[in-house]
Amino acid sequence: MAASKLLFVAEAVSLAHVARPSVLAHCAVEVGHEVVFASNGQFPICSASPDWQSYALQSIAPAVFLQRLAAGQPVYTEEELRAYVAADIQMLESLRPAAVVGDYRLSLSVAARKVGIPLLSIANAHWSPFARDQRMQAPEMAPARFLGYAGLDLVFRAVWPWASLHHCAAMNRVRADHGLPAYRSLREYYCDGDLTLYSDTPTLVPTEALPASHRYVGPIVWSPSMDTPAWWDQPQTQGRPLAYITLGSTGSVDLLPGIIEACLAEGLSCLVATAGRSDFLSDSPHVFCAPYLPGSEAAARADLVVCNGGSATVQQALQKGRPVLGICSNLDQVLTMKAMQQAGVGRYFRAGQFSQPRMRHALRDLRDEPALRSRASAMVEEFERWDPRLHFPKALASVLA
Repeated sequence: MAASKLLFVAEAVSLAHVARPSVLAHCAVEVGHEVVFASNGQFPICSASPDWQSYALQSIAPAVFLQRLAAGQPVYTEEELRAYVAADIQMLESLRPAAVVGDYRLSLSVAARKVGIPLLSIANAHWSPFARDQRMQAPEMAPARFLGYAGLDLVFRAVWPWASLHHCAAMNRVRADHGLPAYRSLREYYCDGDLTLYSDTPTLVPTEALPASHRYVGPIVWSPSMDTPAWWDQPQTQGRPLAYITLGSTGSVDLLPGIIEACLAEGLSCLVATAGRSDFLSDSPHVFCAPYLPGSEAAARADLVVCNGGSATVQQALQKGRPVLGICSNLDQVLTMKAMQQAGVGRYFRAGQFSQPRMRHALRDLRDEPALRSRASAMVEEFERWDPRLHFPKALASVLA
């Protein structure tokens, strides 16, 4: 495959949407391509590299993104999408890459078609129009206080077809102005590309009747290279099972004290990364806290992982064969963990369902249930087979050819 200029575009509304394209960008560099990485610089720990040229591209603020997500609103206004499309067209016409790889930069579906550049879109397979399980489940929402979660799920499924189209409406108006067909669902919207790349394995998130334009490349796992705390080796000397706990940038951080209380009550030591969102301190000799930790290394040292259900930490855990508990807030986290529970490698509940008995029961499952631990352990080999360093270059070659 001849060397080409490739553009990687990260919508920097969360760390995961910057980390995944950065992993694939390094894969492209390794096979000899010239890489330009476009982002707003929000997460330089993975967007900045001497291996590529950087391109400044604006995104909405992560706080705005999370606020709209929590409120169930469309993530982008029509005005923002029009500005995004204009900026993307200017970028593509200026750089003229052979192909563009985007992660949640949804405006590229218009801009790349207008400029005539092949688009590879990164997505999770649980959003696929071809996902075997299309049954929706409600995220954390205020009406659960009155309806209960079983009732909320029934209402959510009933209104989902309308809600899905509502979330597509602003983009569909933009697409119409550019002569492009309307999306019929949020699944089409999130998985649009000349080639859609699933950051999953077919065992964990199965699909059916998958067309050639949709392809698994394997879990795109990123973990920072960083210095470890002075206490890094102490937890493993205590002779207790170890839980790695992180609620990331989007989890319900107010639950952290209760999560740790449950872990201690179950005889676990706690390895905690607060993501700089909590000043939680513990006087327990079995709790070890830091703002940030190397997630993959922390998961490897732990017996189980507790997180917000986001695919980034979930995949770090499974890559090391560790079962995972997701305490979910938004819809993407619920869909991620629903698939993991169905695959038998984890458990989940929504943040509003948290209680000490529920938390302790889930911890006992992850620590003691042989079938669950065995299936989680089997993911080590599964992830090796679905290494993006093997599968992404093949996908890329099919587009460049």
